[in-house]
Amino acid sequence: MLSIAVTGGIGSGKSLVSEYIREAGFTVIDADAMSRAMTSAGGKAIPYIRENFGPEFINEDGSLNRAMMRDLVFRDPRKKALLEAGTTKVVLEDIEAIRREREQSGDRALFFDIPLLYETGTESDYDVVWAVTADYEVRAARVMARDGIDASIIDLIMGSQADEEYKISRADYVIINNGTTGELMSRVDDALRAYDLI
Repeated sequence: MLSIAVTGGIGSGKSLVSEYIREAGFTVIDADAMSRAMTSAGGKAIPYIRENFGPEFINEDGSLNRAMMRDLVFRDPRKKALLEAGTTKVVLEDIEAIRREREQSGDRALFFDIPLLYETGTESDYDVVWAVTADYEVRAARVMARDGIDASIIDLIMGSQADEEYKISRADYVIINNGTTGELMSRVDDALRAYDLI
């Protein structure tokens, strides 16, 4: 079973690609969403956090106080390791369980939605990397229209992410998204065909 990482910078359309792949019947794992769910109200990591960090790290609604935890783990590497032992490790275990289940079901590919793949240096963890990209001006316009963010803030966000040319040069397959949603979906179909998945 192929493991395929789908990555792309802000405004590239990566989320649309992942959504389309999911609608096509494939499993798409979003580790960030799994981690957020784990520390939301009723999440499986909340008892661990309460026990190891104290009730003051839990909001009234039962979710993790992210700002308070971020301040703590930023200052104390031991606390960061303790948090990861109860969250990151569990996410990885959950992902592995999904991987085994999908493999036993005969799936030919398992997709991973990873925005900061190159920034975290984890591209070698996957068999194949698909990079979704678009021209800078196109991406900036999308983000401004979607989020109402000022252009100078978008420049800062994009500046903190890996360079598009770097992503394109390292990816196994590049999906260019400068046009319509329909054109993007057609390119995703081309990518799926290129790997004999449709």
